[in-house]
Order: sequence, then C-alpha cells, then structure tokens
Amino acid sequence: MHVMLARALRFQSVLVMIGLFGAFDLALAQSKKLKPLHIALANHSVSMTSIYVAKHLGIFEGYGYDARILVLEPRAGIGALLSGDLDCYSAIGSTARAALRGAPVRVGLVSLNRSDFILVANKDISSIDQLRGKVIGGYTPQGTVNVVLAEVLRRKGLRSEEYKIVNAGTARAAALASGTVPAAMLNSVETVRLLKQGFHVLARAADEIELPQSGLGMSVAALQSRREFLRPVVQSVIEATKIIVSQKDRTVSVLMKQLSISQEEAAFIYDAIYKGWAVDGKPTPGALKLELELDQKDAGLKELPKPEQIYDFSLLDEVAKR
Repeated sequence: MHVMLARALRFQSVLVMIGLFGAFDLALAQSKKLKPLHIALANHSVSMTSIYVAKHLGIFEGYGYDARILVLEPRAGIGALLSGDLDCYSAIGSTARAALRGAPVRVGLVSLNRSDFILVANKDISSIDQLRGKVIGGYTPQGTVNVVLAEVLRRKGLRSEEYKIVNAGTARAAALASGTVPAAMLNSVETVRLLKQGFHVLARAADEIELPQSGLGMSVAALQSRREFLRPVVQSVIEATKIIVSQKDRTVSVLMKQLSISQEEAAFIYDAIYKGWAVDGKPTPGALKLELELDQKDAGLKELPKPEQIYDFSLLDEVAKR
C-alpha cells in the first residue's frame, strides 16, 4: 500500500513538473513572438497616460508587442516616423502641423481632448497682465506647448507682440525654478512639484480650451503598408483609455510608478484632465474646430485645412467594427 502510494505521489510530481516545464516553454515561446513596438513621447506627463497604462497593465503585451517607449522632441519624432525608426508618435499636435507642411504623416488616434499644460509663475507675478513685456518659457517653435501657450494668452487679453517666448524645451521647468524666466508653460507633473516651492498657477489650459493633445501619429507609408501591425496598437490604446476613465485607482497606481510621484500628486494630475479623455479615439467637435483654426493660423493658410489633411481614422474605424 505504501509502495503504491509512493509511486502515485512520484507520478503526480512528474505530472506537476511536466506541467510547470510546459507552462515555462509556452511562456518562453510567447515571449519570443513579441514584436518590438517603438513609441515616442514628446515628454513624460499625464497626457501620455494611455501609453503608460497600455504598457504597465500588459495591454500591449497582450496584443503581442514588446513596447519600447522613449522621449523625442517634435522634429526628431517626426523625422523618426518618416525614416521608419518609429512606429508611433504621441505628440499629435506636432504631427498635425507637420502634415500641413507637407510631411507624409497623419494622426491615427486621439487620446485626449484637453490640454495638460498649465501656466505657472513665480511669486512676483500674480496675474497674466503682469506678463506684458516679459519672457515666458515655452518648448519648441510650432510645438503644441507654444501653440497652447499663445492661445491661452490670447484668450486672456495678451497680444503676441506683448511678450516673448523662449524655447527651453524640456528644461522650461528648470528655467522657471532658477529664475531665468518669470513664468512658463508646464505639464501637470512639473506643476505639482513647483507648487511646493512657492510657485503658483496663472491659468490652466484645460479650463480654457478643447484641443487634441495626445494620441498616435503615424507615417502615411506605415498606414498603407503595415496596417496589420498597427491596428492592434490602436486597439490597445483605446482599451487603455477606457480603463483610465473607469478605474481611477489602477490609473493612479500606474502614474505613481511611471512618474515617480506620490499618490496625492498622481490623484491631482488625474483629476486635472479627467473629462478630456477620448474613449472613441476621436476629437470632439470643439477640439477639432480649434485644431483646424490654429493650424490654419500656424501654416498661414487662406482657408481652414480639411480634416483628412491631418487625420486618418481608418484603423480606428476598423477596430470599432470588430
């Protein structure tokens, strides 16, 4: 009896080991099938949350991708799209303006219709009127930060000739903190950190304007020849966006990990643009209208550009039908 029991236990152990090795082999085989996916962000901020969620919660991996995420300023990002070194670029405002300048790129998905950018000033500046004659920290010429900054100031009564924008790139928060500029257009992550140092908010772009802020920009060549590769990318980001709007706790946890911030800070920046997420992947009518108006002004066009000059939602429409 004891011999039979021992044999049974040994046989059961063998089956368990076979199962474990089989699971390991399956996981290894699956990992080998992951396709490299190269996505660039213009910066690390709450605007990029859909990418963070898709990465950290395993959504990209579930669709067979090894998502490799990096940060590139707009000119480098658009150049990498065109060379094929980059699959997607999250700075869709810069992608749109590049398209109107003749670059064969398009916005394939919109994740956010409210801007994350916040105009922050030092303690000596208490109102936007005091920015007349001052230098303000921006990002790059024709970058979305500068476009949003100019629009917010216009709506607050300042003309473009009444101030100067210095293009400080990703160092604009440092420029404000060091006193190089009295005010700067920052993202919410940079803002929460500077608020603790005595700086304060002059205006929130999300309160003033609707504007497509982040998503997926792609090259026309890739949209034509790599549709099977890109379609699940679009689906992944849509799934991530739905999680953002319905599961705050999970999203806050992702933001804490990705941005190395506290739970309080993550909740602050989550709440700042909660209403702006585009669960259908498209711009709202108001966001689209302003985007086209700003692009017309930026490109010096006589007429409003047509949406198809900027957007190609064909992959998004295919995903919606599935």
